[in-house]
Amino acid sequence: MIGIYRSFWTAFGIFLLVSYVSGCAPFREVKAFAALSSEAASYDELTRDYVAALDRRKQYQPEKFHGELEAQKIRREAQRASLDLLQQTVTDYMQGLANLASGNTHTYDKSLKELSANLSRATLLTSQEKEAVGALSTLLARAVTAGYRLHELRKLVRDANQPLQHVIQAMRKIVEKGMIADLQVEAVLLGRYYDNFMYAPDNPMEPVAMALAREARTESLGRVNNRIRSAQSYIAVLDKIAAAHQYLYEYREKIGSNELDEQFKPYVADLRMAFRGLLDVSH
Repeated sequence: MIGIYRSFWTAFGIFLLVSYVSGCAPFREVKAFAALSSEAASYDELTRDYVAALDRRKQYQPEKFHGELEAQKIRREAQRASLDLLQQTVTDYMQGLANLASGNTHTYDKSLKELSANLSRATLLTSQEKEAVGALSTLLARAVTAGYRLHELRKLVRDANQPLQHVIQAMRKIVEKGMIADLQVEAVLLGRYYDNFMYAPDNPMEPVAMALAREARTESLGRVNNRIRSAQSYIAVLDKIAAAHQYLYEYREKIGSNELDEQFKPYVADLRMAFRGLLDVSH
C-alpha cells in the first residue's frame, strides 16, 4: 500500500513538472509573438503579381518604353528573390521559437545546401546581410535539433537577436528603397502615359473616350498607390517585430516569468494591430 502511495505521488510530481515545462510556464505572449511574427513576415502579397504587372504594361505602352519596363522587371525579380529568402528566414526562426516556447521539438529540415543556393540568387543582399541569414539559419538548426529548455530558449533569443535585426533591416531596405521607390516611378510613368494620351494635340476631345481614359487612369494609379500603401504598412509590421524581439533580448533572463508575460503584452498588441492594418490596406 505504501509502495502504491509513493508511486502515485512520484507520478503526480512528474505530471506537474511536465505540465509546467510544456504549458503552464507563462510563455503565452512569447508564443503569440512568434506565431504572429511568422505569419506577418511571410506575407507574400507584396511580390505577388509584382513582376507580371510589367509584362501587362507592355500591351498598352509605346514600344519606346519597353526597354525601361524590361529593366524594371529585372530589378523586381532581384527584389523578389532577395525578399523571399529574407522572409523565409524570419518565418523559420519564428516558427522554431514558437515550437520551443511550446515545449515542442521539431527537426529543422531546411537544407543548408539549399540555403547556399538561395543566397547566391539573392543578388541584392550585401555580404553582411547574407552572413546574418546564414547565422540565423544555422543557429535555428542547432537550437531545434538540440531540444532546448528554458535557459537554452533564453540563449537562443540572445544569440539570434543580432542576425535577426540585420535580416529585418535588409527586408526593410528592399521594401523601402527598392519596391516603394520603383512603384513611385511606376505611378509617375502611368500618370504621364494617360496624360499624354488624353491631352495630345492631335487627339480629339471625344467626351466618352475621355471619360473612359480618366477612369482607366484612376484605376491603374489606384492599384499602384495601394501597393505603395501595402509596402509602407509592411515596413510598420517589420518595425514592430524588430522592436518586440529587441525587448525579449534585453529582458531575456525574465523569459518564463509572469512579469515578462505581462510586460510583453503591449508589444504583441502593437504587432497585431500593425498586421491588421496591413491586411486592411491589401484587401
